[in-house]
Amino acid sequence: MNVTHFKHICLALAVVGLAAGCATAPGPNLYTLNMTPASGDSGGVQIAVGRLRISEALQNKRILIKKSPTEIEYYAAAQWAAGLDELLAEKLGAEFGQPDPAGATCVLSGTLLAFEQIDGATGAEAHVRFAVEIRKEGTSYYSPPALAKTYDVRLPVAEPTAGGVVRSLSECLEQVAREIVADTSALG
Repeated sequence: MNVTHFKHICLALAVVGLAAGCATAPGPNLYTLNMTPASGDSGGVQIAVGRLRISEALQNKRILIKKSPTEIEYYAAAQWAAGLDELLAEKLGAEFGQPDPAGATCVLSGTLLAFEQIDGATGAEAHVRFAVEIRKEGTSYYSPPALAKTYDVRLPVAEPTAGGVVRSLSECLEQVAREIVADTSALG
């Protein structure tokens, strides 16, 4: 066997090895929130989802884990199927229902400050912190809101996996939506 022939065989084996490695490399697991509304009770108010912002640490498509008060990481093989601003708007829209164009509507805007798994001594928790402003429809975004409040919800994660934390985060948002409806109903 000559040197050229040997080089060609080695090159072919290397290409086959690389192709096999690429063909078997798994892609990330994609997750979305549970978009099924938890309750049909709108409390007599109509809420439309307006401008939503996401804190910088959450702008990554990967699912965040807060390991300690000063350390974060992300699930290695799990990520959101879309941007969190998109998923948040869709989930809240499902919870609030479709506003009736003939009725008075409030517009929700806000910033998602935390949307994460927190690892603690007693196990994993899902954590949502969402700063919200409610304005009557047609009111300038720069005018004072009728309601400004930060909602902070934590729920245990029954199964400390990406899928388990996503289910718990969906439940946290459902609770936040119920609280927003209650607070908006109290505005009168």
